[in-house]
Amino acid sequence: MAGLERRGAKDAWLQALGAANVEAVHGGALRILAGTGIAVHDAAVLTLLAGAGCRVSREDRRAYLPADVVEGAVGLAPAALTLYDRLGVEAMALGSGRFHARVSSGATGILDVDDGRRRPATQRDAADAARLADALPHIHGMSTMAVQPTDVPASRVDVHALRLALANTVKPLGYVCLNEDLIEPAIAMAAAVAGGEDALRRRPFLTALAESTSPLQLVPSQLAVLRAFAERGLPLTLHAHPMAGFTAPVTLAGTLVITHAEVLALATIAQLIRPGTPVLYGMSSSVPDMRSGANLSGAVEIALMGTALAQLAGRCGLPCVLSSGSDAHCPGAQSVLERLMTLLPPVLAGVDLINLSTLDTKMNFSMEQLILDDLIVSLVGRYLRGIAVDPESLAVSLIDEVGPGGAFVTADHTLRYFRTELLVPDLLHRGGRSAWEQAGAPGLAVQARERVRRILAEHRPPPLADQVARQLDEIVTLA
Repeated sequence: MAGLERRGAKDAWLQALGAANVEAVHGGALRILAGTGIAVHDAAVLTLLAGAGCRVSREDRRAYLPADVVEGAVGLAPAALTLYDRLGVEAMALGSGRFHARVSSGATGILDVDDGRRRPATQRDAADAARLADALPHIHGMSTMAVQPTDVPASRVDVHALRLALANTVKPLGYVCLNEDLIEPAIAMAAAVAGGEDALRRRPFLTALAESTSPLQLVPSQLAVLRAFAERGLPLTLHAHPMAGFTAPVTLAGTLVITHAEVLALATIAQLIRPGTPVLYGMSSSVPDMRSGANLSGAVEIALMGTALAQLAGRCGLPCVLSSGSDAHCPGAQSVLERLMTLLPPVLAGVDLINLSTLDTKMNFSMEQLILDDLIVSLVGRYLRGIAVDPESLAVSLIDEVGPGGAFVTADHTLRYFRTELLVPDLLHRGGRSAWEQAGAPGLAVQARERVRRILAEHRPPPLADQVARQLDEIVTLA
């Protein structure tokens, strides 16, 4: 089965909220949707909501969603979602209890592997990022817009980025829409790879991001994505990303109410369009640096809200995804600390999927950081596996056989189990200091850079079939 198992959690999930507090946030969100309402900038969606029993004000494009409509609709969404790779092999089992990680979207720049400087990203960078993610064993998926290439027209970047991703990784893709007129060509490209829309629906390898605009707004382009995918029964990632104190109350509980209300509204619309549409409950909620107003992605409060996310999504019976980020400007101590802090607590709470946002608060992609992220996920994965306790692992008879003062290093039991029991991360120096110094005293970022170069020189994913590649090129040309 895909993803990382969580046997070590023993069903004792980390919790940020007590049961009564989960109900308080959920109830607050329902009251907001029913009483305050949400702005819906799409006439067809307003009509849909009105037909479902929601009060609609077309003058100010506001819809008021009663609790029974919301809970009835959200209850129709599947509790689990399986994503496949483009070869048709199961790659993510979201809602199964397992943990997954994928590369997030948003980077408009890249840190050059050779000199570390920030520069505009190119198509080659987008291809290399996808190829690197394809090679890393603990990265389970990739955003089509992990790196936004600037050497193609911005008005057509969606299809160019998708084409590059499809050619350079087999792993599941998260589709990000920057141009509304390219939604249909993007779906056509995915269908061409899958063998038709029916095949894509049966074994989806593409999820679409549909976001709210905080506070309490649903804009036309994101609703267009939602409608196009929901009408076909294709999976959606529903994201809210209010910023505490700016587009949500500064209190974390208030930010959670805004987040929950916006995701519930999106989920309700998806289910009213097509009951049973698979959706992921997503959160990119953030906090600011109140000194500068900067939007942060590596703050400890994000981990705290992400822990609550697992509880709120569980309350609604939905699998969930959280964005984990870093505000560091380069790979190193800060980026590792912030990644671990924003990733581990939500994972221990039961979050199904972590979007690994890159550096500079999601703005600049770093190949070296992705190597470090793969390392961090492998360490977390070992922790999640826990401690096996059975007659073989207890090894009572072996202890008795070796006895006081004996040695276990030559025992067959050690040979059988040391590789599965003891993780050996290849980037961490654990030998003597002299050996490290003789190697040039390399830091973690330096070793990560060398691994990037090695992977990009050697790794090639399975190619697209020639006929499919030609079809994709034709769609991109005509889009």
